[in-house]
Amino acid sequence: MDETITFWLDNKISSGFKVAEIGSQTLVSYRDKYYIVVAGAALMRGVRPLHYSKTSMPLLWKKALKGILPPPATIIEHPEDEFLPITTSTKKERTIMPKSTSSLSELSEDHLQVFKPAPPAAKKSTPADIKPVKIAQTVVVATCPYCSHKQDLPVEKGKNGKPFFVTCIRCNTDYAVRYVQVTMYQAQVAAFK
Repeated sequence: MDETITFWLDNKISSGFKVAEIGSQTLVSYRDKYYIVVAGAALMRGVRPLHYSKTSMPLLWKKALKGILPPPATIIEHPEDEFLPITTSTKKERTIMPKSTSSLSELSEDHLQVFKPAPPAAKKSTPADIKPVKIAQTVVVATCPYCSHKQDLPVEKGKNGKPFFVTCIRCNTDYAVRYVQVTMYQAQVAAFK
């Protein structure tokens, strides 16, 4: 089929070769891409024309290229309205109990069953809200910036967030420490010369 088709593509009129046709849709080859043309215009995907390569083409069109066409769709027209679906609505009607002047004790047992509360439904078992147990942190590890010695410091010493001085046990030099709480307290250190 080397029939030339003129169609509307990307705000201009383009000419391509008709490759296959299924119903009112025509597959057109234009600049190494395949476009589906309906009523003189390429199908769009959003704001861009829908195009295919030979490998990304839908199976229906791949079969049409090989000459395997789908069976023609037969349209059955019924002029009568009996084949149209009947619309229904599921509307619940409110039942109104007649007002009576008799007291509750005069009502029979079957009338009382209407007023009996329903048995409580079985509760779904939901896992209890498990709160993580907080382990009290007692020491914070601080690493000496001079000799890289790790030293355990008590939490209470810098829990308020203010920096303080510590003397290293190994090299006897002073360095500043400030506690920073992430998931647990961590020590930030600074060296002074």
